[in-house]
Amino acid sequence: MRIKTRFTIHLALGLILWLLGTGMLLVILLEGILPMLGIHITVDNEGLIVGVIFGASTLLCIAVFGWYFGGPIGFIMTWIQKLSKDDYKQPVYISNMVTRTGKLRMRYRLYQEVLQHLQSLGSTLQANEAERTRIEQAKQEWIAGISHDLKTPLTYIKGYSALLLNEQYEWSKEETISFIREMDDKGKHMEELIQDLSLVTQLNRADGALPLQKANQDIVEFTKRVVADISNNPHASNYPLHFQTDLSAMHVDFDAKYMQRILQNIMMNSILHNPEFTEIFVRITDAEEFAAIRITDNGIGMTADTVAHLFQQYYRGTTTDAASEGTGLGMAIVYKLIQAHNGTITVESLPSQGATFTIRLPKEGGRHG
Repeated sequence: MRIKTRFTIHLALGLILWLLGTGMLLVILLEGILPMLGIHITVDNEGLIVGVIFGASTLLCIAVFGWYFGGPIGFIMTWIQKLSKDDYKQPVYISNMVTRTGKLRMRYRLYQEVLQHLQSLGSTLQANEAERTRIEQAKQEWIAGISHDLKTPLTYIKGYSALLLNEQYEWSKEETISFIREMDDKGKHMEELIQDLSLVTQLNRADGALPLQKANQDIVEFTKRVVADISNNPHASNYPLHFQTDLSAMHVDFDAKYMQRILQNIMMNSILHNPEFTEIFVRITDAEEFAAIRITDNGIGMTADTVAHLFQQYYRGTTTDAASEGTGLGMAIVYKLIQAHNGTITVESLPSQGATFTIRLPKEGGRHG
């Protein structure tokens, strides 16, 4: 029953009770109590007595109506005021609303939907405030971390530059090339960090505009090439990679540049955050309207907290005790890039039980074999 209907019924019943009560009171006073008190009713004073009784009854009715209808509204306004001041706890006197059996009292039951929504709103606002606090803390930690990540390669570059510019030493050609190679590696690392920052800024733009260069391509052959490239990466030398599929081909619309970034990020995470000789399996299946890419490793897995926050910006969680070397944006970028492809990604993992990432991309009428 809606509040409007319930309010109308309660008001009508109240008015009916007031009229009946006033009528009965008039009869009892005029015919019973006043004569017993020796007060004689005459034509001259009858109107005055009736007016006094009716007026007193009306004032009593107004007081009762104010208490019945206005009391809960005052309570609701006080609750809203608390919420507006970022006080999301339920009022301490909320127990006055319910009976011993836990049911709302009649006058509060009139506004039960409003009270339920306020209770839900308070819980939601409190959860949002806790989440904002957590994100802000993570953001501050991320800023400190990214500053450190940029300073570290810069320190190496400055150090090697100082060595090369030191006139007191004459470095051999091999030593010079070694220094330059180290400086180049650190410069590339800084460039990757800056590209991550630029890309996530672009992905977070209000219009969500990301210029994807989609083309209908064979995702099976493409993924096989990415796995082969990563297998040749020096970091992956002690990590067996396996590519599995029962499909000869499957055509999907995707941006090759960003799809390579997606697959590389996930597979390199499995390499960088797991001990040597962890096996990584990449499997492609036909999931009806979707192409499914499943990347599984038998590594050390992740905690529930890491899984819950894995795709959030600024989260620099790691499954090892080693310091995180990433920007904390890698998996957030992966998530947003897959969304830009109208796809989805999920992760399943438990400590000591490895991790499985499942990417689903819409085939959109693409051919598959």
